[in-house]
Amino acid sequence: MAFYAFYVALYAQIAVGITFMPLWLKAQGLSEATVGMCMAAAAIIAVVINPLVGTFADRTRLNKAILVALVIGATFATLALTASSGALAVVMVFLMYRALISPLVPLAESILIANLSAYRLDFGQVRAWGSASVVATTLLCGVLVDWFDTRVILYLLLVILLAKIVTSNTLPARARGAQPAITTTVILRALRNRGFLLLLGSAAISQACHGVFYAFSTFRWLEAGHSTSVIGIFWGLGVGVEIVAFAFGKRITARLAPGKIILIACIAGILRWGIFGLSAELAPTLVVQVLQGATLGLGQVGVASYMRHNIAPQFLSSATGVYYAAAGLITALAILAGAQLYPIGSGYVFIFTASLCAFGAVVATLMVDRTRRSDEGDV
Repeated sequence: MAFYAFYVALYAQIAVGITFMPLWLKAQGLSEATVGMCMAAAAIIAVVINPLVGTFADRTRLNKAILVALVIGATFATLALTASSGALAVVMVFLMYRALISPLVPLAESILIANLSAYRLDFGQVRAWGSASVVATTLLCGVLVDWFDTRVILYLLLVILLAKIVTSNTLPARARGAQPAITTTVILRALRNRGFLLLLGSAAISQACHGVFYAFSTFRWLEAGHSTSVIGIFWGLGVGVEIVAFAFGKRITARLAPGKIILIACIAGILRWGIFGLSAELAPTLVVQVLQGATLGLGQVGVASYMRHNIAPQFLSSATGVYYAAAGLITALAILAGAQLYPIGSGYVFIFTASLCAFGAVVATLMVDRTRRSDEGDV
């Protein structure tokens, strides 16, 4: 139950960050475009931080200790946010907070993937608990913001982070058994695998589009006249479908190669962002959120399947760190582009992300066409 409990807390924190933190930033006096720039800067920081933390974790094998330390640091940063005033101070402390939380998902996934066999776990089922947490948290946060105001967002986040401190201490340190010594040269050589580069060019691009969605979707829905409570329901619907995808993840990976799963996610992304770019009204939004099961659920299942079968355990933290850094870089660039497009028309932001998914689909097709065992090989 350790992984399940931690993933509930982990994704509760993510839910607050991706759905309502932009609202909190706007309440501090930042414009929508400035919020987008701020989110892009946070993604750029992740590009630097995630590989460094991942490499350090691989070399020291202190994955759990690093994870706990980052959560504690994020808790103090959130406390600092509650006392911050002025746009510049808010942005600086927020970026510090994001620097501390950005390595948490790749670190957690490296620990989980390394222990799947030892603890007889299924990645999709564990991740589904995280998605269920997103549903509950977004619904709760939406109601609380309607009842009170945006200040409640940080107080809820503090409660969640305290729960993460407790649950992170119950995780195993790393995969069982001794691992060979690791050097930077060995790690870099391992990550030059051609199949891994195709993963970055397809799945990382597809998943980066969600970062743009997180940065601008709430503003687009508010622009269309939806309340924060209704927006919470929209998020809950999307994550509910996502849970179904994770629940069937083991069956899906048993029948489909990672490249095919990622290709489906990219194609779904073309449809999802294209529809949202055209309309944010109720009916189109329902379709958009149902497609989250494929864009996010299948996308992450495909990435986890690739990592498990193609990356050696001693390189998992580095590989996941580099993957999330690449996604973060693409996210940052896409959000920056979105910040320029939003004043022209919020719909153009998502037409742009649909085009990114079209490119990702082309690269995913290359993954499908390759013979995984002979050309990709195990790292």
